[in-house]
Amino acid sequence: MENKRYYGIDIGGTTVKVGLFEDGKLLDKWSVPTVTADGGRQIIPDIAASLRGSADGAALAVPGAVQPDGTVNRCVNLGWGVCRPADEFTALTGIPCKILNDANAAAFGEQRLGGGRGYESVLFVALGTGVGAGVVLDGKLRVGARGTAGELGHMCWDPTDTAARCGCGHIGCVETYCSATGIVRLAAQAGVTGMSCKQVMDAAAAGDSRLEAAVDKACDILGWAIASASNLLDPEAVVLGGGVAQAGEFFRRKVQNAFMKYAFHTCLDIKIGLAALGSDAGMIGSALFAAED
Repeated sequence: MENKRYYGIDIGGTTVKVGLFEDGKLLDKWSVPTVTADGGRQIIPDIAASLRGSADGAALAVPGAVQPDGTVNRCVNLGWGVCRPADEFTALTGIPCKILNDANAAAFGEQRLGGGRGYESVLFVALGTGVGAGVVLDGKLRVGARGTAGELGHMCWDPTDTAARCGCGHIGCVETYCSATGIVRLAAQAGVTGMSCKQVMDAAAAGDSRLEAAVDKACDILGWAIASASNLLDPEAVVLGGGVAQAGEFFRRKVQNAFMKYAFHTCLDIKIGLAALGSDAGMIGSALFAAED
């Protein structure tokens, strides 16, 4: 991004994070409320109105599937159907704009400047309300033919577990066990209700055997999913991000141990680490993506 300015824009369901970068450094950042009424029609105009000067490019990170041609195939949390937000942004601002999925943006940011820095090939796993992932191979973000590369959360662990019905319509997806909501569900199955995912993790780390068993199950399934993905992708490193991963070393160690059970022998030296950019990862990654040739 040498001698040029780029906007990195991470559109969330409640807040849009906007960052202005110059020469690879963050000059300024701010937020804009995400107005989802009326099909989210005001989101892009509100972002455009908030900008602080011209730029050489921008990129939007959005919580939905993005096809390689820039078409967004629904963002439920934003009220969007099939649309082309980057084109709208450019029409309003005159700034060339790219668009990518938010997990992919975070993956790119973490690979370049965060927990995956120093590695050319990184699998980033985002663990929050759902489970997403982004893939960087040989220094390039890989999104696949339909923009859905990295849907690790919808790998099927147990198609017979009817209690684990996923929002995608299938049964037994990894997301139903390893997301924040999945871990709370496993805790409830163990007889402990009324706790947040953080509370479950804290109690498990403090020695509550029932809750640690629930966390162990989630980590075992996540370790299997990461091992399966690693057999296909062969990353140098795996980075865990999102709210669930804020449980830190307690959680990371359990996932690493589970991974070692399932990984192909040539993948056993893959290091599983923690994200370093926090909630700014998508904003940073989208700015870096905007600057890519």
